[in-house]
Amino acid sequence: MVQAEQIQELEDEINRLKGEKGRPQFKPNPPKPEPPKADIEATPKKPWKKSSKTGKIKIDREETVHLDKTGLPDDLEFKGYEEKIIQNIVIQTDNVLYRVERWYSPSTGMTYTAQLDESLQGTSFGPDLKALVSYLYYEHRVTENKIASFLSGFGIFISEGTISNILIKEEAEQLTEKTKSIIEAGLSSETYNQIDDTGMKIDHKNGYATILCNKLCSAFFINTSKSRETIRSFLTAYLLSLFIVLVCDDAPQFKGLAQRLMLCWVHEERHYKKMNPVLEVHKQELERIRRQIWDYYKKLADYKENPTEQKKAWLWDEFDLIFNQETVYDDLNQRLALTFAKKDELLTVLDYPEVPLHNNLSENGVREMVIKRKISGGVKTEEGIKAWENNMSISATCKKLGVSFYAYMVDVFSKNNTIDLPAMIRSKSSREARCKA
Repeated sequence: MVQAEQIQELEDEINRLKGEKGRPQFKPNPPKPEPPKADIEATPKKPWKKSSKTGKIKIDREETVHLDKTGLPDDLEFKGYEEKIIQNIVIQTDNVLYRVERWYSPSTGMTYTAQLDESLQGTSFGPDLKALVSYLYYEHRVTENKIASFLSGFGIFISEGTISNILIKEEAEQLTEKTKSIIEAGLSSETYNQIDDTGMKIDHKNGYATILCNKLCSAFFINTSKSRETIRSFLTAYLLSLFIVLVCDDAPQFKGLAQRLMLCWVHEERHYKKMNPVLEVHKQELERIRRQIWDYYKKLADYKENPTEQKKAWLWDEFDLIFNQETVYDDLNQRLALTFAKKDELLTVLDYPEVPLHNNLSENGVREMVIKRKISGGVKTEEGIKAWENNMSISATCKKLGVSFYAYMVDVFSKNNTIDLPAMIRSKSSREARCKA
């Protein structure tokens, strides 16, 4: 067995030298630790109970199932109905042959032709199909090739080129205007916004995607640079002055963009987590400091729920006690001093309790762009950049407002324009403000 493993290791090394990959290593599953018997007895397992979803299910039609009374007693008494919901979906084409009337007037020598609905002019595909294409591509990460394959399976004849045009070019100006209105309403809906960025391929070259978001809105921006000047340029276009606090990690490009900066506590504590002391006394010191940091974090979270001037002053002073102390571990002292220098940015929450203590919202939000980038390989043209920015922003905002992105895109492609996301943002923001008051 040992000889076989050595041979395999040598073969893997040869493959790696050739630029190939060796055999993947799969570690055995670690044994599941047995909990102490006392713990088992102290925490009895709760019986699993399936949650009811019937109240959330949309009922499209009702049918009454009648009892076959053949051979049953004559004295049956009706006792009502037992209700059972069966969920199902029907996917089928709705191809329409329009017979457009044409009339000729001998007196004028002109032909008059009836007009199709505006959404059907200059196209061979209806708004529902176009919305489905956008829905699959932007929200469910389906590639253009797979969308074409999916549609052809149901009898729709559409090329990948046409799908690309639907995704990038159709209603481009309208979507740009709608996105701008959504972002302006979203930025002004909260005291704070959160920001993060990730790498992005633009025409096979390195670029960046930035997310700016809060509880009611998400906005994506794609650029060749992530410098402070680049970020300021696109934020200025969306009324940067409408919010006060910017929540972020300690990246230099995010500084100086808003009136106040709130640094993420999770990012800051991560510096301590990454430390790797060798001496046992240093390990103990590090663990002690990390416990103090998380205890202090919990106190900040409690303050957010019930802020008072007395708590504010106490937390401001306690910060100094933690991060201005001396330990026997020099590297830890240096780390504490670096955190102490960020006191104002880490304690912005004391002045604005509504601001979160971490940047998780933007970190989680930008992951959607990361996954989309990995599947599609990035964008190639200016039109593609704008389409990704618009549709990814609208899709993420729809989720936060409880609106179907598919329904929204049907509304766009049908030119009905009945779903007003900015109005929803303002309405929800007003309700939350009244509740807080």
